Amino acid sequence: MRKPVHSVSLLKVHLPHATTTTRGSAVTQMTEHQLATLAHPDFLAHATTSHDGHGPKTFGDLTAMRRAQPAEKVRKNEKELTATERSRLVDAFDVINQSGVLGNFVAIHADMGHHQHRMSGDPHDIGAQRFLPWHRVFLDQVETELRRVHSEVTIPYWDWTADQQIPVWLADVLPRVIVPGPMGGIVQVTRSPGSLHHLQQITAPLNRVMQAGGFTTFVDGLESVHDQVHDWVGASMSDLATAPADPLFFLHHANVDRLWSTWHPTHPSENPTLSGDDVVMDPWRVTEPTTRHIDNFHYSYS
Repeated sequence: MRKPVHSVSLLKVHLPHATTTTRGSAVTQMTEHQLATLAHPDFLAHATTSHDGHGPKTFGDLTAMRRAQPAEKVRKNEKELTATERSRLVDAFDVINQSGVLGNFVAIHADMGHHQHRMSGDPHDIGAQRFLPWHRVFLDQVETELRRVHSEVTIPYWDWTADQQIPVWLADVLPRVIVPGPMGGIVQVTRSPGSLHHLQQITAPLNRVMQAGGFTTFVDGLESVHDQVHDWVGASMSDLATAPADPLFFLHHANVDRLWSTWHPTHPSENPTLSGDDVVMDPWRVTEPTTRHIDNFHYSYS
């Protein structure tokens, strides 16, 4: 059973001695003393301090702030990254790993209660419907943490249809990740990739997948290719509980996300069929309709 999404109620403050009479008549005014009794001393002290010089000062400032949009992030093919971009990405992964943030993301993905993968033979399985939108949010959350380390970083994509080997510059990036929780432990990332011929066989059906007319057919084919690429990389990437400990996981999923973003504009009415709590991409409060367009996350693919 899905966990219910709880709404947040607003605290209502009842003002004493303030009454409203019939339409058009004046509102009884509260005295300065009565107003003062409603305010905590700390709030009053803060309210009487001068503006600190930061943030908007006028309503025009507020308008300009609302109009401002975050700069678009461009996710590149990993082969097109410069040496500096590669170095920054690896360093950012190392920092979020050492801080424990990466381990927390691994733990989230290990929890199949999020229904982020198809877990049955039914192509209409709720996990199949959530697979693409949930992982889009997952990548965005990880990318946000990486950009706290290096603001220029984005998650590149590994196009395994064209570059059918482990990216050379990631070959030795095999972190040791501490994963919290009952399913956690220490994950030492390893890989055991298969042959070039095998990867070619795995990715060959992609042309047919990209020609699918309906969302369920499309995601069924794409998730199947995705699963087999995980298995091809092997070792840590082949296990649901450990796969995101490998930075290659995110390049792999960026490519899956890119393929969805390529397919969707030609099938704009084809989207996941979700209802109730399943619409929410828990543990985040992003709803599935928000995930249909990458513009909502301010990134593009080059």
